Amino acid sequence: MHRAAPLLPLPAGDIHLWFCPHGETGDPALDAAHHALLTPQELQQKDRFHFARDRHRYLLTRVLVRSVLSRYAPIEPNDWRFANGPFGRPHIDGPETEETRGLDFNLSHTAGLIVLAIARNIELGVDVENTRRSAVLEAVDHYFAPAEASSLNALPAALQPHRFFELWTLKESYIKARGMGLQIPLDSFAFALDVPGDIGFSLADPRGNTAWHFQQLQPTADHMVALCSSTDARIVCRETSPLQWERPLEVRTTRASKIPPLSPIPPS
Repeated sequence: MHRAAPLLPLPAGDIHLWFCPHGETGDPALDAAHHALLTPQELQQKDRFHFARDRHRYLLTRVLVRSVLSRYAPIEPNDWRFANGPFGRPHIDGPETEETRGLDFNLSHTAGLIVLAIARNIELGVDVENTRRSAVLEAVDHYFAPAEASSLNALPAALQPHRFFELWTLKESYIKARGMGLQIPLDSFAFALDVPGDIGFSLADPRGNTAWHFQQLQPTADHMVALCSSTDARIVCRETSPLQWERPLEVRTTRASKIPPLSPIPPS
């Protein structure tokens, strides 16, 4: 990915999802280029991770955010500044330009894949999970809404792990879109997934705002992604290895609260 590449358009009502597959280690020469983009504070945070695979993943997430944001604004990747909101969610803190006005992002990572969501003037949250890991089924009765637990427990045992990850990614995407994390109790809102392809959403407090839109995607056989947004957005997808290459990507939508078109970003 070269800084001289034309900026990508980001029309109102679009959300761009960037997928970054990764292994547990990187190439030493490329890692040096990646390190050059991080701030001293980011490098210190990377070195706090005990395992090499976690240090590598942290490095990739920071480079991914910086390099991808520079595809939408004429700013060098190492010039972006970030700050945390009151509940810890990071946001862009500069530089301020016409292209950065209203620009927002959300990031999620799991074993093998990082996902970055980019939009303008849209509240959004994204979550990705590796479905090969063990589903924490015992958490459902304790932390999920009663209707969710009842629906999951009624499924055959072989189908319960998949339903767990459907519910978990959707819940994570919602609390991230709200920017409040686990300040929102997981049993204060519920998803209904018994209708194939559909996502129903409700709040325990009927006075709350239920005008959120949800989509669930299957980018690989081992990964599930959920996206929550404040508008019925069109998703466009791209795959990248930061500072090396990027390409359009077709991703299958498995569920949606209202299914919009899904298409890759046109080649630049």
